Amino acid sequence: MIRPERIAHVVLKVRDLERSKKFYTEVLGMDVMSEISMPRILFLANNRRDHHEIGLLEIGPQAPTPPANAVGLVHVAFRLRSEAELRAAHKELKEKEVPISFTVNHGITKSVYFFDPDGYELEVYCDNPPEEYAKLPNSYMGMDKLDFAPDDPGLADVFARMQQ
Repeated sequence: MIRPERIAHVVLKVRDLERSKKFYTEVLGMDVMSEISMPRILFLANNRRDHHEIGLLEIGPQAPTPPANAVGLVHVAFRLRSEAELRAAHKELKEKEVPISFTVNHGITKSVYFFDPDGYELEVYCDNPPEEYAKLPNSYMGMDKLDFAPDDPGLADVFARMQQ
């Protein structure tokens, strides 16, 4: 049996590498670790911790968007250290007019889900203390909206849209 130490990186196909580079460096604060011209690919990491955590492979502007009901990636999550950092991240996403998908208190985490320029759903989250979620029947599937994001959709809104 293979037992990886951890997930090391994710590579995403993007239409415009420069647009995505700007988003991942200016919105998510990732560091450029390397860039290759053929194929056009960019390697990014948080805090220069690894040689890369995200790879972005340019496939061109003609690339179609996969249908919502197709098999594929749901989202990529980035862990923050605290709720204060999550609140600050939410504020910054709003200021930079990044589209918010929804916010949710899952129980085990508080999360803000949003979209990158190619429509990939990303998540920034912080862990909740165990005493906050220990009494919940399912600490992974809380549905409450975040109290600091009353104007954004919640997870229940997303599920309601999926049923239409």
